[in-house]
Amino acid sequence: MKIMELCLLELLEFGFMQTDPNWANFLYDPDQRKIKLLDFGASRSYSKKFIDTYVKIIKAAADDDRDTVLRLSQKLGFLTGYESKVMEEAHIDAVMILGEVFRIDGDYNFSARETTLKIQNLIPTMLAHRLCPPPEEIYSLHRKLSGVYLLCSKLNVAFPARKQFFDMYNKYKFDDDLEEVQQRQKIQYPGVAKSIESDIDNLVGIMK
Repeated sequence: MKIMELCLLELLEFGFMQTDPNWANFLYDPDQRKIKLLDFGASRSYSKKFIDTYVKIIKAAADDDRDTVLRLSQKLGFLTGYESKVMEEAHIDAVMILGEVFRIDGDYNFSARETTLKIQNLIPTMLAHRLCPPPEEIYSLHRKLSGVYLLCSKLNVAFPARKQFFDMYNKYKFDDDLEEVQQRQKIQYPGVAKSIESDIDNLVGIMK
């Protein structure tokens, strides 16, 4: 489904998203067989640090890994770490419900799911027990995601969303991957790493 693919591209590749899911903002080009976006007044970027952690949360939900969902949710600021067990479980349940689309092998049938109803049932618990608001980026991001989910449901589509996500996830470069490579290079080639660091220090000195 091109609309979901485009949404994932915005998040994992562009780091920039048109966040208004109004159906009038999706233009289909039959000649190029592409979905195009309109109304960029609702567009915004997200920091690499935020996207890295958020994508890992989606991956954990797709893998049915509740412990990792909780740990990364605390890291991103969804939770403080002092919530009651009831609140932690409600939050994890909500993430797992949203991640279900990427957990099912084969075609995911959007019209056969009750995602909205399941989330609505958790809202009273989350309102009563939440200790902090979610990260500010979440309001616009989840506005877009919920709109895409609803659009897929209304169109009665079924497609391999898990494959779509993991095809992009496997190509995604996390900042900590780069740090790991740099650290490994320092260990394997200490002389080269030291020379590069010296050159950087000299350049900084000149710029001062």
